[in-house]
Amino acid sequence: MYKRQRVKKLGRKKTHRESLINNQVRSLFENGHVRTTTSKANVLKSNAERLISRYSEDISFRRKLGEILGNKKIVESYLKYVKKEKTGVKMVKVGFRPGDMTEMSRVELVNFKEKKVKKEEIKEEPKKKGKKEEKVDMKEFGKKELEKKSQKIEKPKKVIVSKERAKTRSGL
Repeated sequence: MYKRQRVKKLGRKKTHRESLINNQVRSLFENGHVRTTTSKANVLKSNAERLISRYSEDISFRRKLGEILGNKKIVESYLKYVKKEKTGVKMVKVGFRPGDMTEMSRVELVNFKEKKVKKEEIKEEPKKKGKKEEKVDMKEFGKKELEKKSQKIEKPKKVIVSKERAKTRSGL
C-alpha cells in the first residue's frame, strides 16, 4: 500500500519515467502545448512550473537546461518565454481516448505565441506568359482514366501448390 507517495510512478521504472518527463517538457517548450493522459499531464505541469520558477542566469543552470531540454533551439525558446511578463502552465481536460477510454488533457504554456505564417511571406511562383491554361472537363478526364486502367488489367497468374510434405519442423 502506497502512503504519502511523493513521486508519481506512472507505471515505469525511474530512468524511463525521467526520460518520458524530459521528452514531454521538450515538446511543451518547442510547440507550446502537449496532449497527453491526465496523470502524465499533472506531472508535466508540475515539472514545467518548477522549471519556469527556477530560472536564473547561472552557467550551471544553463547546463542543467541543456540536459533537460537537449537542444539549443529549445533552450533559446525557453529563455525567450521565461523573460515574458506573464508566464505559467495551464491544463485543460480534453476528453477520453477512444481505444481505452483514458482521460486526456492538454497542457499549454500561457502567453506562448506560435509562429504564424502570413500569406505575404509565402512566395507564389510567377506565372509563365507563353503557355495558356487549358480547361479540362472532369467527367471526360475520369472516363479516359478508366479506359486506360481497363486496358492494363491482366488475368491473375495461377499459383502452383506442391503436394509434397514440408521438410521443416514448422511445416508439420
